[in-house]
Amino acid sequence: MDKLAYHLNKKKKLAKTEGKFLYYYPCDAEDNPNVWFGPKAYIVIEVGEKEWEALFELDRLEYNNTHKYQRHTNRISNKYEDELTPRQQQRRIDKDVPFNVLVNEQIDRDILLGNLPHQDRKILEVMSDGNTQKEAAEELGVTQGYISSALKKADRSVDDYIFKTGTRAEIVWHCWNRFMKHWEMPYFLDVEVEFVLRKLFCDLMPFTHWFYSFGELCRYILTYYFFDNDKMDEEISDYLKSASEEDRKHYEDYYGDQPPIVGAVYIRLCREMKRRQRTLLQDSDKFYTSIFASVEKISKRLNVNVEEFLTQRFYPYVAKWRNKRLRQFYKVYTGKNLPK
Repeated sequence: MDKLAYHLNKKKKLAKTEGKFLYYYPCDAEDNPNVWFGPKAYIVIEVGEKEWEALFELDRLEYNNTHKYQRHTNRISNKYEDELTPRQQQRRIDKDVPFNVLVNEQIDRDILLGNLPHQDRKILEVMSDGNTQKEAAEELGVTQGYISSALKKADRSVDDYIFKTGTRAEIVWHCWNRFMKHWEMPYFLDVEVEFVLRKLFCDLMPFTHWFYSFGELCRYILTYYFFDNDKMDEEISDYLKSASEEDRKHYEDYYGDQPPIVGAVYIRLCREMKRRQRTLLQDSDKFYTSIFASVEKISKRLNVNVEEFLTQRFYPYVAKWRNKRLRQFYKVYTGKNLPK
């Protein structure tokens, strides 16, 4: 089963012919493909809606059966509980996750590692056991700098794999997990999302009362940042036509001269807030209380009050890190150093 073809077909892309949709079929180079994605070749045809539904149902069945086959036939090195890595054993002891979830995570990880070069796989395997970069370097007989460089290269390989084959949810969660672990996202998406959040700052307060956490809000924005960008202009136009005079003036004052992604995210957040209101969900201050509880817990552990922790440690650290990411972002996309 070609996962890329499955996920492309799942998007149900419109064809040039009205009422038709694109269907991607994997093929060999000698089959005269009309589309290439990297080394992969595809024949793309236009089909009617009923044909698309029939073909995609076959794709779905094959995809699910392939995934099930992989889970049942791939060798599971961590099949028994006493063979789990130290980190997995601790998660099992703490009962954070069921044992079968740990096993399935390992199967998916094995499949993913199979797409990486041998040396990258070896480094990731050593690091996944809870070793530091220094310990991994000593075990593999290389320098710590080599480990650090190889990990970044492996991360990029993982990013490429997830973005080519993952579903919407898989891609968004991959980016969020990377952010929670390293304070950055693949392809500098953290810098771009931060830009959107900054531009929405004056309107964020009402939205936060309808999201459970900062993570949920960011993942919601990420979802619409990645997908359906071709619909942004249409959504903005429809909103301005149907909005009240007050709402339309607010939009034009605050977002009229902003990039379309900022205005589109604002409109989507407005619609999501109204959707949650219609379903009788209740707004709450959970968003803030959870953040404050975490900050209070960390401050207590460091034996300082909340204000001291925020002003002396947290804010300076965040500012230093975000400035570093901004300089890296500017360098990558312009080839120049960010002016001071």
